[in-house]
Amino acid sequence: MTGQAEAFSRVLIDQALKDSGWNLLDPLQVRFELQAASGRADYVLSAPHGPLCILEAKREDLDPYDAKEQARTYAENLKAPFIILSNGREHWFWNYARADQQDAYRIERLPSPDDLDRRRLDDLFQSLLHRAFQGKL
Repeated sequence: MTGQAEAFSRVLIDQALKDSGWNLLDPLQVRFELQAASGRADYVLSAPHGPLCILEAKREDLDPYDAKEQARTYAENLKAPFIILSNGREHWFWNYARADQQDAYRIERLPSPDDLDRRRLDDLFQSLLHRAFQGKL
């Protein structure tokens, strides 16, 4: 029954990704069960420059937030700046690479490829500004 429960969550997650503009058939956008040094990431959402986000799937009856540290190790290994934790019905987003974002927060829908790329560019811009004001540029 456990496998069926997680499989059902993945059906819901797949639909949510499609609804947000992700092409599940394009391995340049979405990769499934990608092996990382510390385990296997359920989903890796990517852009042309590389991984953007690790999406960790959990069974519908589990709190996806509990997978936060597990997902962080995958994200660190794969150099993805964002993490989504989901059981198909509840989604959490974490921009773990930013020092000012210490925790995940609930989101109503999954971000689109453009949403994540904008966040990545905003983080890059904020980092450059911070370094400029610190005199490190």
